[in-house]
Amino acid sequence: MRTLEHLLDELDRTGKVSVNARGYPDFLACDGYRYEAAPAIEGLIWHFEMWETRHGKQLPLQPLRDLHVALHYIVPVQERTVEALRHALPILRRVMATGAPEDQGDLLTQTCVKSLMEGPRL
Repeated sequence: MRTLEHLLDELDRTGKVSVNARGYPDFLACDGYRYEAAPAIEGLIWHFEMWETRHGKQLPLQPLRDLHVALHYIVPVQERTVEALRHALPILRRVMATGAPEDQGDLLTQTCVKSLMEGPRL
């Protein structure tokens, strides 16, 4: 979640996000590599959607979806989206931090499978 917070911090500071050589928004992950932001956020959304289904609870995912759409279609990120994300992130972080390791691992595996089934994004 910290990587997403860094992206939001960059938006707050500069009004824009970093882009790769192809012009797509990207971010520097904790592993030291840069990744395209929209597909990574989409994977995070899938992870949380599967968590919702599994646990029968709703999470505040709409701001994350709005950010994904803005970054995917390379349109401005609305201020209300950033504000809503700032309120949603503590809840989402808590879900990640307090989940059983085997549950989180299984959700990650399912998210990876879904990503592979969706195929490459061109």
